[in-house]
Parts: sequence; structure tokens; C-alpha cells
Amino acid sequence: MPIVQITILPQSAEKKAEISKVITDGIHRITGIRKEAMVILFYELPAENCADGGEMLSEKFKRMQSKE
Repeated sequence: MPIVQITILPQSAEKKAEISKVITDGIHRITGIRKEAMVILFYELPAENCADGGEMLSEKFKRMQSKE
């Protein structure tokens, strides 16, 4: 039974459902493993707990939004 763990910034339930479907369909297509045997786990991290290039994502997002 494949267990796929995805660490992601918070997303809506609809987006997570779509991601789950795409991942499940892809693994099934490539391996032939039954879709019912797969588990997708989402771990959501707030932007203030993540950094990219030494800058907190929460600050980067604020800066990007102010430019719009």
C-alpha cells in the first residue's frame, strides 16, 4: 500500500482533493496498484513556519501582495 506524504502550505479542501486525485491516478497508471490501496497524507505548514532563500514565506507573500 503506497503512502504518499505531502508537506504543503495551507490549501482548500477542494485543492487537496484535486491533488489527491492526480497523485493517485498517476501512481495507478504507472504501477497498476489499485487506487483503493493508496493513502495520501497532507501536512500543512503555515507560511510563517517556512523560509525560502533565507526569507520567511509569510514575509515574501506580503511583499508580493503589496506589489500587485
